[in-house]
Amino acid sequence: MTTSEFRKKIASSSFPEWYNSVELTISYPHIDFSVNLKGFSSIHKFLSQQIKGWEKFNNLPNEFNQSKNHFAQLRNQLEHFLFSHSTQNSEQNLNSYWNSLRNQFTQNTKYFVYDNPISIFLIELHSKHPNSFLSGYYYFTGQYRLNNKNDLIGSILSYEYDLQNETYLLRRRKNEKSSFSKIRSDLRNQLKESETQLTEHLTNADREYIKYVEKIDKLKEEKEALFNEWFGGNEKKKGVSQTIEELENTYKEKLKLSEPANYWQTRAEILKKQGWIAFGALIIFVGIVVWSLGELLWNVPDQIYSSFFKGDKSAAIRWSIIYVTFISFMAFTVRAITKVMFSSFHLARDSEERHTLTYFYLSLLKDSKVEEADRQLIMQSLFSRADTGLLKDDSGPTMPNDFAGKLLGN
Repeated sequence: MTTSEFRKKIASSSFPEWYNSVELTISYPHIDFSVNLKGFSSIHKFLSQQIKGWEKFNNLPNEFNQSKNHFAQLRNQLEHFLFSHSTQNSEQNLNSYWNSLRNQFTQNTKYFVYDNPISIFLIELHSKHPNSFLSGYYYFTGQYRLNNKNDLIGSILSYEYDLQNETYLLRRRKNEKSSFSKIRSDLRNQLKESETQLTEHLTNADREYIKYVEKIDKLKEEKEALFNEWFGGNEKKKGVSQTIEELENTYKEKLKLSEPANYWQTRAEILKKQGWIAFGALIIFVGIVVWSLGELLWNVPDQIYSSFFKGDKSAAIRWSIIYVTFISFMAFTVRAITKVMFSSFHLARDSEERHTLTYFYLSLLKDSKVEEADRQLIMQSLFSRADTGLLKDDSGPTMPNDFAGKLLGN
């Protein structure tokens, strides 16, 4: 769980002020470390920083892994405490439970924090002299070990680091270290105050949000009451009801005619496509006819000429009959394809005009009142039978143009 989520959980608890007022001092005298924390969020953030800080180092020795695991265990216990007692209705019980958990934080154990100078020194000692690390670690924890040369090296290096500030030559370093320690302490105090203020701000924000929602609900009820009062007025109710009724009728007419209008639009597109297909077939067939006639006229059989000049014209007559039959068949096919093409384009135009007339009728319903006779004429024009297939004598079906002319004439 992140510190932000932990704060939100505190803000939604029964006693957020109690969680923000809890104070805890974590002290590790063997590394000269002590920090005073106020509020559960400050404690949680400190533990999370220690865990993340130790995770940045690679190849940590087991002794420092124990410190990292210790902080992780404390954070888990802190989160478990909040989830278990967030709905507790007695501060006295919270104090009792907290006193039992406080001992886990204040016990005097040999743990290290990742940003302490001694911890950093021991990590560098482990990277440069891994065999001398344990003797240095035992030196700072109060256990001394001198069993071999590596133990001596680790103890001497730790001794020099521990007492380096006792010489006058290094007084400046001591003063700088003191200054850095003071800055670090001030920074921790500021972070602690910021955590407390942030948690209090979240708690107040939640309360203000609840009040704001209640005000909005109340305002909504008032506006609905005013609207109902206005809508129920005797003078305006008749006009509003009439307008609503007209809109309902227009909407019903739209529902009735929307599907036929969509059908006519789709039908027009299909018929146009069929017309262009017939047009393409006509061009191809005419090309074939022209090519075939050219071949027949250019490559006339010699039998026709020989029979014609010899006096026996039977062969010429037979070939003439074949030519006439072929040309008649070609002309019939071209005429049939032409009728199919023009019929498709004509019916497509008919469907487009019916689609346009439908929306024209709806616009008349919206803007003005349509008489019953005009309405019947419109419906008759919309749903009149159109000639299908091949047209007779190139005459088209009766279209709604007559109604448009009659209406514009009126």
